Amino acid sequence: MADTEPTGRREDDGSVFAGLPQMAQVVGQFVAPATLLAGLLFYWGFFHARGFCGYFGIDSAVLGLSTTDYVMRSADGLFVPLAVCAIATLAVLWGWVALPSSVRQGRWPRWFLPVVVVVGGLLVLNGLSRLWFRTWINRPLGVAPSCVIIGLLLMWGVVVSRRRRLATESATTVRPTAPVEWGLIFLLVGGSFFWGATDYSLAVGRGRAIEFEKETLRRAPGLTVYTEKPLELNVAGVRRIACTDASAAYRYRYDGLVLVMTAGDNLVAVPRSWTHDQGTAIVLPHTGPGAVRLEFTAPYARTSPAVC
Repeated sequence: MADTEPTGRREDDGSVFAGLPQMAQVVGQFVAPATLLAGLLFYWGFFHARGFCGYFGIDSAVLGLSTTDYVMRSADGLFVPLAVCAIATLAVLWGWVALPSSVRQGRWPRWFLPVVVVVGGLLVLNGLSRLWFRTWINRPLGVAPSCVIIGLLLMWGVVVSRRRRLATESATTVRPTAPVEWGLIFLLVGGSFFWGATDYSLAVGRGRAIEFEKETLRRAPGLTVYTEKPLELNVAGVRRIACTDASAAYRYRYDGLVLVMTAGDNLVAVPRSWTHDQGTAIVLPHTGPGAVRLEFTAPYARTSPAVC
């Protein structure tokens, strides 16, 4: 008996996702998923640290942050973009399944697809315009990359719908999305998500610094620095006391500081009276000249007299 199907014919030949596994296989040959993920976490953590330190007037590159420091910071600036994308994707998938069959299988009005194309094109143009200039409709955080992603997916949906309609009219198999098309779609969608997550990480880092200034600075433990040699910290809000005992190991004491963060061999500290408008941040290296000793005290606790 002759086979009812041609040899090699698969049931999913007409699927628009037929080229997706091939594209994923090609990408996997060049980029290892674990390496790619580690690189992205490092990158987003870098911008989180840049936003946080930049608020205090410090270039994060001089602090010697390690790869672990950057990766740990990336989680703070990456959760919300991932959560938003996941919720939006589930809403579309579940919402489509929840629609009545008459809506999902019915024919769209003739005006619907052209309107979707126009809307998608305008969204993509608005998102890409952020690369050259800023306007009130592309300036807000996350708007530009979101416009590119949504607009591109809308136009891809129109192309898929049009291919299905042409296949139905000509009684042929639906032409699947080619691997090169999947590659370009993932390049634009993934790049836009990368863009949005980078901006968000930078904004979150700056937001954490603002939170530190407004809420944490006044009630954080105080930092007292004892040094063998003078540091010349001529900063408002920092008091230097010289020890009169010539045999003391630590000859100078600096009060009024609050520790912001530690980074490698560096300490970042600010006076308790620090403000973004007129404050000065201090980077103290552990390996500076002479010996250094640190003391921490509760912000409202009674401290002993200033002695060396």
